[in-house]
Amino acid sequence: MPEPKPKPKIVHAALGPHVAALTCRIAGRPTAVINTLARTDPRIRTEAALHLLGAGMDAGRTLGALHGVRR
Repeated sequence: MPEPKPKPKIVHAALGPHVAALTCRIAGRPTAVINTLARTDPRIRTEAALHLLGAGMDAGRTLGALHGVRR
C-alpha cells in the first residue's frame, strides 16, 4: 500500500508588493507562503493561486487558503 501524501502547509505573511507567493518542500511536505496583499490586490491573488497550483497543491486547498487570507 502506498504511503499517504503529506498535507500541504499554507501560511500568509507580508512579502512586499512584488512577491505573490513562495513555495517549497520542507521534509517532503509542500509548503507555501501567500502574500497578505492577496487580501486586497486581485493581481497578487491571481498570481498566488497560479504559484500554488504550479507547486502541485489542489485547487480546493488553494481557493480555501486564498479565502482565509481575505478574512
